[in-house]
Amino acid sequence: MNLERAAESLIRYLSVGTDDLTRHTGIGEKDFVPVEPEPFEGRIFAVDGSNIKVCDLSVVKANHIRVGYVVYRGRRRERTEVTYNDIFVADRHTYMEWFREPLERLDIDIDLSSLRGSELDRISTYFRELQEYLALDAALSESEEGDLLLYDGGFAIWKDRPFGRVVADIIKRASERGVDLLGVSKSSSLSWGDISMPLVYHVSRLGKSLLPGRAWYLDLSGKNVNPDPLEERWHGRICIVLFHPLADRAFRVDIPSYLNGRISTALSKAAAFSGSSECLGYPHALFRAHHDLKISAPEGDTIWIKMMELIAQRQGVRMRDLRNVTDYHEILDSL
Repeated sequence: MNLERAAESLIRYLSVGTDDLTRHTGIGEKDFVPVEPEPFEGRIFAVDGSNIKVCDLSVVKANHIRVGYVVYRGRRRERTEVTYNDIFVADRHTYMEWFREPLERLDIDIDLSSLRGSELDRISTYFRELQEYLALDAALSESEEGDLLLYDGGFAIWKDRPFGRVVADIIKRASERGVDLLGVSKSSSLSWGDISMPLVYHVSRLGKSLLPGRAWYLDLSGKNVNPDPLEERWHGRICIVLFHPLADRAFRVDIPSYLNGRISTALSKAAAFSGSSECLGYPHALFRAHHDLKISAPEGDTIWIKMMELIAQRQGVRMRDLRNVTDYHEILDSL
């Protein structure tokens, strides 16, 4: 087995020295900016979503998708708002009929014909993403000046993403309403070096050694990282942020350009409510959104059973037919 070889390789990714990071990326002590937590009187909105496979017929796939947002005022949770909690069917030929209604609600005309040849999982991911933008839109509609809106994910508009115009419109509205909008990613593919070292991890180690006992942020503008985070259509900032001085983990945070002059202020709001013992160093509103909107495996199993029963009730469809057309992975997993 290559187990020992793989372990040695992973150790190499994690144990590189901070001097190598500085030499390769240009990131140094002067780049780390302290963040002072600043509680505020406004509300915090946090948007998240989840999905789970319900049925896979190989050429068509059904997923249960749940999306929404939570609302906090300080440390007090006001409510959880579920904006979508339903089934989505991914089919390479008829997927547009599912996208049409949410796009009409956003009043944006987008050509999604390029998805026709995509994998079914990719089509499902884009539908969930669109529903998350609808949740952002709903949260923005009830927000007020000075509020904080957190999104579980990134905002940098890469060229191969179909909803760039939707993101741009959301950012514009947030700016007009005076709302601080931050995209906080639970994981990041940003890397450095010739063998794709995990950037957030190594920057976190360096920052905690240089600014012990402090929260901080690092702006990646002009740094030698992969891929270049400031792709030509993204004029905001991509930062690495340690929200709490005792936290083990830092996070990638995408910050729209309208906040360029007050990045510290926006991050200070999030840092003020990132000290929960349940998720030390992660904005607590996002923690609650994740758990309130998560679809559990038993929920997925229940929906699968209900769907099979509905299909089997139709004339001419037998359970044997369903088993024969279902992806055989599902049959094996159920035995």
